[in-house]
Amino acid sequence: MPVLHEPVNLADLLGTRIEQGFYRPGDRLPSVRALSAEHGVSLSTVQQAYRVLVQGVKDYVTQT
Repeated sequence: MPVLHEPVNLADLLGTRIEQGFYRPGDRLPSVRALSAEHGVSLSTVQQAYRVLVQGVKDYVTQT
């Protein structure tokens, strides 16, 4: 998997987990370190994934 796509793929995974109810309202998302260890990616990759996820939420909210 190319490095440039890892944050997007991880953000997609998190978004899917949210949509499927893996994380319930009020739950905290996993820490950067926990996701880094779980998926074998760098801390910066997880940070970028969270930024992609937040931007996606902002885009969704402004479209509705």
